[in-house]
Amino acid sequence: MKQNRIELTENHKRSLSSTLIIVEQLLEELEDIMANSKQTCCYELKKDLDKITIEHNQKVIKEALTIICSLKEKYNTDKSFQSLQRMVDAKKTKIWETLHNSKSRRMKGFGEFPQIHIKEYDGDIDQLMAITEKINL
Repeated sequence: MKQNRIELTENHKRSLSSTLIIVEQLLEELEDIMANSKQTCCYELKKDLDKITIEHNQKVIKEALTIICSLKEKYNTDKSFQSLQRMVDAKKTKIWETLHNSKSRRMKGFGEFPQIHIKEYDGDIDQLMAITEKINL
């Protein structure tokens, strides 16, 4: 069944486009999290949902994604094109910012950092910053 298109003002269309993009990305992340149990050295995802609940959620997510596509067509919203290079650059910037903010001198809000460990700690953070800086654009 083909839906009639509804023309929104450019401002409303832009707002709806942004909303649909954000919701679609969040649903895709949820779908990925439930399908792939990733384990890293710093965290492990505790699978505390049973298989039936996961399958139900995956079905609901697929339904929601279908509705998003339908709404995109119905309201003729714009499709966003994102540059992989810009996404990598943004992630690198966030990594640098997070690591920089974890340097010993920036941790004063947690109390005085032990003087004996400052050099080694900051060196370890600097090493990780240097390694992540090697990610190419």
